[in-house]
Amino acid sequence: MKKTMGRAIKFREQVLKDLRNPLNLLIWNRDDTYARDVEKRIKDAFAFYVDPDGVDFLQEGVQKLGEEDFFQAISNMELPFGSIWLEFDAKTEDGMNEGRIGVVADFIPDGLRVFSAQLFKLPEDKGLVILYSGSEVLFKRDGQVEILDNPAAFQQDLLSEREKGRLQRGVPPRDQIGEDTIRQRESDALRYAVRCVALLLAISGLHRRPEILDVEKSQEPSKRIVKQFERRGEAAPAYGLSVIRLGKEGRSAASIQHEEAKADGRLKRSAHWVRGHLFLARNGKLTWRKPHVRGEGVAIAKPRHFTS
Repeated sequence: MKKTMGRAIKFREQVLKDLRNPLNLLIWNRDDTYARDVEKRIKDAFAFYVDPDGVDFLQEGVQKLGEEDFFQAISNMELPFGSIWLEFDAKTEDGMNEGRIGVVADFIPDGLRVFSAQLFKLPEDKGLVILYSGSEVLFKRDGQVEILDNPAAFQQDLLSEREKGRLQRGVPPRDQIGEDTIRQRESDALRYAVRCVALLLAISGLHRRPEILDVEKSQEPSKRIVKQFERRGEAAPAYGLSVIRLGKEGRSAASIQHEEAKADGRLKRSAHWVRGHLFLARNGKLTWRKPHVRGEGVAIAKPRHFTS
């Protein structure tokens, strides 16, 4: 199986097409208000695809933050753009199926709101399946988190109850949704949102450091994409999908992640070079710290650089 789904598949275009399907799970009782809102947010957002080599590196630096520092960094985060659509490769939790995670995030007066979805390619039928989060996550500026249900919530809960074998005939479905099912859905939504926001935090701290993170300049969508939407009688997204890659210094730092993990306690106590990494500055924002010497004595070797 291929490591990635393939860049020919653009998750954003798949979602925007699906949001116009009358059977879309974000449409409830023919009320498409929420689906149209999500569609507009995605179309207006600056759109990026994170190169697979950069995903683990960017998330690893943020995941070292404690919970308090993580939420402090979010409250002080400044997105390089008004709103962002971000997509990156992923797999199902069992590691069997290829997929991609997409998120649209923007700041509203209360804080950072995040809506996520997943695209999976099932090998048995080679079809593409989109799973929408039943909960939107709001990271409030005071450090609190608010979970907001959307129209897909009930369908997700119903499917979960069916898998648990707890649905009974003759009882209204809504009366059979257990509290544990709701809490699990909210927990899953928060987990995916945190994963996506970790990338956003890293990008917001590094987008002006091209030697570490190479962020392609946003451009108008291609003529092919514009024609796609025109044939459906719709307006095309405002921006094309740009790629975010690690720069030279970022690739070098990523290459020695495993080397540092193998270092024993003696090496860590003695003077040694530490690769560049993200850290939380006193102003509450993520900042890049250049490679430096840590420990006692004099470091013998300079930082090693690897080519990808």
